[in-house]
Amino acid sequence: MTSELKVDKITPASGTNTQIGEAGDTTNLSAGTVTLPTSIITGATEKTTLVDADKFLIADSADSNAFKHVQKSNMPSGAFTSVGSSSGTTNVDNVYFDNVFTNTYTRYKIFMDYFLPTQANVELRYKFRNGGSAQGSGYTYTGNARRHGNQDLYSVQSGSATSYGVLTYNIQTGNGEHGVRAFFDVYRPGTVDSNATMHYIVGMGTYRSYNDDSTQAVTFEVASNNYNTTAFDGIMFYFNGGQVDSHKIRIYGVTT
Repeated sequence: MTSELKVDKITPASGTNTQIGEAGDTTNLSAGTVTLPTSIITGATEKTTLVDADKFLIADSADSNAFKHVQKSNMPSGAFTSVGSSSGTTNVDNVYFDNVFTNTYTRYKIFMDYFLPTQANVELRYKFRNGGSAQGSGYTYTGNARRHGNQDLYSVQSGSATSYGVLTYNIQTGNGEHGVRAFFDVYRPGTVDSNATMHYIVGMGTYRSYNDDSTQAVTFEVASNNYNTTAFDGIMFYFNGGQVDSHKIRIYGVTT
């Protein structure tokens, strides 16, 4: 049986609920515009941690915009989440970040847009931190640098545990210089387990050499680790002489 009902308004008899059709019926709203209140979304219970089985409603453009759902497990993965940043032009002894590393991420990305010393012929060093204090033992490191013309500038390593990690050597300073520009990956700083008891930092970047002032660009690569079985929550950067003239650093947790 087919019938048609044209009305301007349907008001529930009880004032609380209106039912259209019975269970199993199909209600077609294909014609015209259907207006829904925004509270359908804003008034729903919030879920703060997504899981793989969670679903999102989409219009499939490859199937005449048919309604379908996509599970979180099938969505593209990989993202950077900001966990800390610092910038400034006032001279300071060091730049440190506390409470940025947790077991939420096993890898972090550090972008050092610039890190400029007040004194020439210094090296960039780092230390992990935990509970507001620097870790002063257990570092080993290796690195090499190359200047323009494919000439080796240095290749060094620490043969025994030191109280700090070294990232660059012989940095030039002065008007018009831009200090160190680099990016670093930090692996598992906030986690310690049987498969990963060391904390690694590796990176690449560029700076101007003090040893050869005509060298406009030195590229470097470095790797360092700390073998203390401590889950670190922070990191600090500093020079072994003078102060930090100006800096800009951003830290992200990496979702893979």
